[in-house]
Amino acid sequence: MGYVLGLFKYIIKGPFTNPVAFYIFGGALMAIISAIPQLLHGNFIQMSITYFMTKYLPPTSLKQIIEQILLGTSIAGIKWFLFTPRI
Repeated sequence: MGYVLGLFKYIIKGPFTNPVAFYIFGGALMAIISAIPQLLHGNFIQMSITYFMTKYLPPTSLKQIIEQILLGTSIAGIKWFLFTPRI
């Protein structure tokens, strides 16, 4: 029960306590997720451009910032839940 509550707290409190770290982590995940379809179709140049534009250029809207923070928080919370040793 404690780990489930910890996961809930991690996902809910994370964006408010350390949004920059989750923004960076979510940006990397979003860049990889956006670039994989082009790589599967064999478009290495298009994949590189998509990865660069998603990862290194600044966001174009508030929606993109919020998406990156929520994606980073969710994946980090799930990763914490699955890989934290339970005593």
